[in-house]
Amino acid sequence: MILLAGVQVYSYGQRVGLVLSGGGASGLAHIGVIKALEENNVPIDYITGTSMGAMVGGMYAAGYTVEEMIEMVNSPAFILSVVGELPDTDLYYFTKDEEDASIIRLKLSPTQLLQKSIPTNLVTPDLMEYMLMEFFAQASAASNYDFDSLMVPFRCVAADIAQKKQVIFSSGSLPKALRASSTYPFYYKPLMVDSALLFDGGLYNNFPADIMYDHFLPDVIIGSNVAALMDPPDEDDIVSQIRNMIISQSDFSLRCENGIIIEPPSQRGVFDFSDVNSEIQLGYEAAIKDMDEILSFISKERNEEARDSLRKSFRSDFYSKKIGDVQVLGDISKQQKEYVRSTIGPNKGDSVFTFEDFRPQFLRIAQDDKIRYAQPVSRYNPATGLFDIDINVRRERDLTAYFGGNFSSRPINIGYVGLKYNIFGRTSASLMANSYFGKFYGSGSLRAKIDYGGKKRISIEPHLVLNRWDYFRSYATFFEPSRPSFIVKNEVYGGLGVASPWGNNTVFRADIRYGETLDRYYQTENFSIQDTADFTTFAMGTFGIGLDRNTLNHKTYATRGTRVQISGRAVLGNETTEYGTTLPELDSTITDTHSWIELKARYENYFLHFGPLTIGAEIEGLFSTKPFFDNYTASLISAPAYQPIPESKTIFLEEFRAVQYAAVGLKTVFDIRKNLDFRLEGYAFQPGKSILRNENNEAVFSEPFLERRYIAAGALVFQSPLGPVSLNLNYYDNNPDRPWSFFFNFGFTIFNKSIYEL
Repeated sequence: MILLAGVQVYSYGQRVGLVLSGGGASGLAHIGVIKALEENNVPIDYITGTSMGAMVGGMYAAGYTVEEMIEMVNSPAFILSVVGELPDTDLYYFTKDEEDASIIRLKLSPTQLLQKSIPTNLVTPDLMEYMLMEFFAQASAASNYDFDSLMVPFRCVAADIAQKKQVIFSSGSLPKALRASSTYPFYYKPLMVDSALLFDGGLYNNFPADIMYDHFLPDVIIGSNVAALMDPPDEDDIVSQIRNMIISQSDFSLRCENGIIIEPPSQRGVFDFSDVNSEIQLGYEAAIKDMDEILSFISKERNEEARDSLRKSFRSDFYSKKIGDVQVLGDISKQQKEYVRSTIGPNKGDSVFTFEDFRPQFLRIAQDDKIRYAQPVSRYNPATGLFDIDINVRRERDLTAYFGGNFSSRPINIGYVGLKYNIFGRTSASLMANSYFGKFYGSGSLRAKIDYGGKKRISIEPHLVLNRWDYFRSYATFFEPSRPSFIVKNEVYGGLGVASPWGNNTVFRADIRYGETLDRYYQTENFSIQDTADFTTFAMGTFGIGLDRNTLNHKTYATRGTRVQISGRAVLGNETTEYGTTLPELDSTITDTHSWIELKARYENYFLHFGPLTIGAEIEGLFSTKPFFDNYTASLISAPAYQPIPESKTIFLEEFRAVQYAAVGLKTVFDIRKNLDFRLEGYAFQPGKSILRNENNEAVFSEPFLERRYIAAGALVFQSPLGPVSLNLNYYDNNPDRPWSFFFNFGFTIFNKSIYEL
């Protein structure tokens, strides 16, 4: 009788547990394992998982089908979320720092300068935080935040590094549990839960078969393991040394007589999500290979109809994803909470809004330069029938230091340092200073950005800028001497700017400035060190207005996204020209008043992607009523320049300057491997009328469309974590004697804005 009773329990009460290991991108093979189990009607009654195993197991336990899981992990948003990036449409351009030549940015803590200034993570998973909350909000509420009440009872594991122990999640916020379990050390920002700092569960238990046995005591355990055994530390590999110091060897055995471990043969890197479907297929094939043995343990099947009924019953309790109250929590002041809350939109009692309405507002908060970290946590409120959301906010460090520049085999090396200090309150501000230093370019700036917050934000930006460009006639490398300077451009200006976002990607800007340009130049190549240069000073007032839309993925050598810049500027000023000794027949001093308007548009788009090949285009046009200055050289120096490639910003190209022009460029980018590209670019420049010199050394216009000029560029570019490293070969058709330049470059050829730039 006892034996018969045991057989009956085994036949009719059999329970099957599924254990899913960690393993990063390889963990997506677990989806294929689940697919194979479902196709063969193998029931899944319990799930335990770690890291990616927790993520996959959590999706299934929350009632999602295999097809929905495959769709989710194949979505561009998922791929971007795991590498800490955002879709173009979610990039909030308004809060980005003004483009500069910085390579390294350090968030400084004045009290513990070194310890608390070194970054603890490579990426901040803002999109992941939102996606986890939205994806699991309904399932968490339907289970009343009890993991035993999910469609499939579930457990996942995180690591408490202070107590040196595993933390098992069985209740509470499912998104928070999954986020904690998959927090890979030094890559994702660690998560604080109940005063404990939690990391990836794989540190202490990468295959939670023991938790399956202790918490659920199933009759059969099926394991899916993609976690490779850890290699011993290498004396020359610091990463392997750190990993062995902090990660405990996991037990990959089952504590159940009736069990099997499936081992998909994946060797993919932890964050290599380049081929999701192949990983899923590996898991599927590995499970099918072991299916006869798996089925030998199974006495009770669950067919498709029974699974659908179970899933439908659980999902029938899903509440509508509408949001009621939003609260800002965290160790920040009341005024700081008001600044954050004002970005969200409706306050409590206002019109109800959805998770999709909340998404852009949350991501704007997460990208704010005064916010270090923001995590949304949802909880269903039975009294209102809506989801309330708490946003846990940590403020960014107040002081940021910037270091960078441009380092080249051409004599255009530039160093860069900058500081930014944040003042965070209901009305916030940033105080910024920077300095460029080098033979070719030097600059200093003082700026402030006063941000009034709110859903419709606006900032006031006073600024003071000094610039100097020192051009010389040379393509010299480090091994060739350069000629003395023949043009030196100086400018100093101060002003007040206003900026406001138009959606996520576009910023409206306007400014009013007063300043002065001072150009020193020789009007002949036959000058000696004893000669005195000519000087042209232009003191002016100017007003500018325009739009800037930017979704490019890199400051230089972009491969994805678009940028649209439209601006207009009015200028009124007084010219003073003082002549030196090279042309003694000219009068010593000339003064004149000039005014003009200038309209400029630029469009850059990387619009076609064929596997490793990307095609982009660039169009630029300028219309200006700018008059000539007193002589040809002064007029040419002050004329707008077409500078489509980084090197062209460092060379005085006479034939690529005009007061009216149109230009077009084609960019072809070959992706050799991740972050390594080969680029071929070509540009055609068509001035409306070229600027010519007459017999009196005055500037005059040519006949319309007299000539057309071309630039070609080839570059091998490595986008390092610090900045672009490039090997360049450029061609300029304006110099028949020496049209080619070949050089190495590291860093950014980006300057403080000129007085004419918006």
